[in-house]
Amino acid sequence: VCFLICFSWKMGKKSRVKTQKSGTGATATVSPKEMLNLISELLQKCSSPPPSPGKEWEEYVQIRSLVEKIRKKQKGLSVVFDGKRDDYFPELIKWATENGASTEGFEIANFEEEGFGLKATREIKAEELFLWVPRKLLMTVESAKNSVLGSLYSQDRILQAMGNITLAFHLLCERANPNSFWLPYIQTLPSEYDTPLYFEEDEVQYLQSTQAIHDVFSQYKNTARQYAYFYKVIQVRILNIV
Repeated sequence: VCFLICFSWKMGKKSRVKTQKSGTGATATVSPKEMLNLISELLQKCSSPPPSPGKEWEEYVQIRSLVEKIRKKQKGLSVVFDGKRDDYFPELIKWATENGASTEGFEIANFEEEGFGLKATREIKAEELFLWVPRKLLMTVESAKNSVLGSLYSQDRILQAMGNITLAFHLLCERANPNSFWLPYIQTLPSEYDTPLYFEEDEVQYLQSTQAIHDVFSQYKNTARQYAYFYKVIQVRILNIV
């Protein structure tokens, strides 16, 4: 259930609008049949053979149109947190320290265009071990298998074969859980990204006639296909539970 609540966050373009506070629940007034029809159409479109030369942009626009329709239907379901990510840095350091991570000799700093990173607060010698993180603090495929995803993971071959998808599931479900062990870490993650997956349509147009455009089309299509596939998988599981 948490997957349907939070996976729209991954599909969504970057947004500065708060739709939901601090992991609380949200309700959607969307017809399940209407959603499934859109999802089925998206899955069919994204599972079609590669378009003929010169038709790639047309296919991209069609897929994007379906994604935007789904995003509008799911508006209000994404989990966001109050304030800025750096507001949560002190809690992250406290959580890391209490759980055995090293937190001395550096501080979190904003490096402007490069973003946030670690800045040394003392001289660090060559080959000196100054930073370590206990495995229990890491979100891994193993921790995913021991979470609410365990049952789905044991039955779905795509999750078993693609660790990155498993970790995306894991992160999104933990993000929707206000009592998650990893919440101090999750609250410090970026809320938006500058990858082509989050580009506006007119921004993608600037990449036409470049070698990058084919990778952009492929990434967008693959991500949309994975979303549609797992939406249907989760929907079937919900219906079986009910």
